Amino acid sequence: MFRRLPSVYILLIPVLTIAAGVLGYYTYLTASRFARLNEEAIAASSLLLAREKVENIESYVIRQDNAVFNDYPLDDPDSFEESWRPTSIDATPSVRSVMLLNEYGHVVGFASRAGAQDRRDFLDVFHQDIVQEFEFDDTPLNSLKHLHGRFRDRSYLFSYMAVRHEGRRMFLVAHHDTGFIVRSQFPTLFSTEAGRSIYNVVDVDNRRVYGPSLASAGDYVVGHRFPTTLYQWRLQIAPQQATQLETQGSLGRSVQLGSLGMSFAVITMGIAFLLYAASKERRLNEMKSEFIANVSHELKTPLSVVRMFGEMLLTERVRTPEKQKQYLEIICRESERLSGLIENVLDFAALERGKQKYDFHERDIGPVLQQAIDAFRYRLEEDGKRVTLEVAPDVPKVAIDEQSIVLALVNLLDNAVKYGGGTAIEVSVTCSARSVHVRVRDHGPGIPNEDLRRIFERFYRTPRHREVRGSGIGLALVKHIADAHGGRAWAANAEDGGAVVAFTLPAV
Repeated sequence: MFRRLPSVYILLIPVLTIAAGVLGYYTYLTASRFARLNEEAIAASSLLLAREKVENIESYVIRQDNAVFNDYPLDDPDSFEESWRPTSIDATPSVRSVMLLNEYGHVVGFASRAGAQDRRDFLDVFHQDIVQEFEFDDTPLNSLKHLHGRFRDRSYLFSYMAVRHEGRRMFLVAHHDTGFIVRSQFPTLFSTEAGRSIYNVVDVDNRRVYGPSLASAGDYVVGHRFPTTLYQWRLQIAPQQATQLETQGSLGRSVQLGSLGMSFAVITMGIAFLLYAASKERRLNEMKSEFIANVSHELKTPLSVVRMFGEMLLTERVRTPEKQKQYLEIICRESERLSGLIENVLDFAALERGKQKYDFHERDIGPVLQQAIDAFRYRLEEDGKRVTLEVAPDVPKVAIDEQSIVLALVNLLDNAVKYGGGTAIEVSVTCSARSVHVRVRDHGPGIPNEDLRRIFERFYRTPRHREVRGSGIGLALVKHIADAHGGRAWAANAEDGGAVVAFTLPAV
């Protein structure tokens, strides 16, 4: 039989066999590398989020420490309770009691919001079990330290500071209600549907303090301990998509091994497909790597600003009230910027996994868009931009998820601020047939034609704007939201200059 075949076909048999083996091996390596990059990206993003939430809680505790310690009258400790209690619930809600100790650790001043019996019980456990755990001898003057632990099967958190009064070394101590912190602050941090299912807090004995069990997440749990205040606790994150990665990776490798058998018959087509897939995959990996780097930079920059100005305020290096107010405004502004980025990342992850739930109601689009503009006002003022909103009089109502539409417009405004020129940004709403069109126009250089069809892709950023900070998911979010509402997202260049990025919604 082989003698009847031309010699070229006989030579092709080992060539095809070798090529098939090389194809299969390279496909397996590519799939493994892709799965590993995905896991590393998820772990890095999750750790950044964990650190941000931990720092929020720590800042909450330290702000209250400074409030009570700065106002404490060392000359007249007995008068402190009378001045502190009326405002304590609003100003220092987690602080249950404040004490002044002498150099021997004896209580010489005591103020508490608790009743008589609770006061006696607290002082009993404090004298019997707690006071000896403080590091009084190693505490520098005016340096804030913390003690966190379990005593008599209850969690306690103390903040303390060594001070000098009339030549004597004394100690200010604030007792924080850890139960109140858990009840009041943790739900705020984990308020989204995704947050409630992928976050928890555990103690050193791995007992849950808050949140669901993450035992089913396996190796995909990222943890970050509270470094300063609640240092016996650890915040854990188990991204839901991580467990899916493992399944997808295993399924992908099975499919690829199966295709190895078919590659003997279609080796030429397989090689061509592999080259295309490898190029596309490499491009996606590069965009994901850039996404992680951009998100990391976007998080680190405002965090550094917040930390720097916070430390200046804590160390009392800022003497004038005007400067203090200026620094606090900077901290608030950078914190809002952080929150916006984190919400974008979480919202995008929820949309990608199909976990986002929409609550549609008939609404007038104008007030909803105005809400988005107001929410973005600080960023507009910071960059010297002004926004005008024009709603045509005949625009009908639309069935929308209000918060999603706000998020979509905020991302369009953010895009116009970053890449548009001039100071004016125009938001307009018109209708045609059964559709409502929301357009955001800037007066910048416009969008290159080769980028118009790609700007709504996830992680995509135009090559000429690589120096501009961004995550590459803002416009992808807009497209997801428009599609979920039965509309579409689109972009074009205005005839007289600038870019128009818009989305369309079905009218009611």
